[in-house]
Amino acid sequence: MKSVGVFLSSLTPKLNLENDLEIFASFMSESKFKLVYGGGKRGLMGKLSEKVSKKNGIIKGITLPMFDNEMIKPSYLDEEEVQSNFYLRKKSLIDQSDFFVVMPGGVGTADEFFDVFNHLSLKLIEKNIFIFNKNDCWTDIIKWLEKNVELGMLPSISEKLFIADSIEELIKTIKLNEL
Repeated sequence: MKSVGVFLSSLTPKLNLENDLEIFASFMSESKFKLVYGGGKRGLMGKLSEKVSKKNGIIKGITLPMFDNEMIKPSYLDEEEVQSNFYLRKKSLIDQSDFFVVMPGGVGTADEFFDVFNHLSLKLIEKNIFIFNKNDCWTDIIKWLEKNVELGMLPSISEKLFIADSIEELIKTIKLNEL
């Protein structure tokens, strides 16, 4: 069973992702992928994990003591890990994931993306990163990465970074590279 590290918002954005999350949760369950994520039940994190749970998917939440309470932590986790700080939580997410999916999110999601992208760029990991660029959520960051290549501050953008504008394209790209 492959584990998928999914990074996404702990808030509910002004962006309709309900159907996308439903389709992605079905894909995760059908593909027998384990969801590895930040362990919360709020925002997009909660919506995706709940949908995966309802489809009998396997879910591992990696959380922090500050989030380890019934108001934030879902009751349906198959596995739970509590790390002492954000750095160790992120390291555990990276170590326990076979590949990554970056969905719409804020600063925390961008931080997780940059960490795995940096590890990939430095060849510390050889894991694929799939970005779901719904409504151009990540377009400016992708342009910034391209500008870094143009200016010689980044040698190249890894061939292990994939960008999809639709959930169907995201799933197709994952199937081609991970199944």
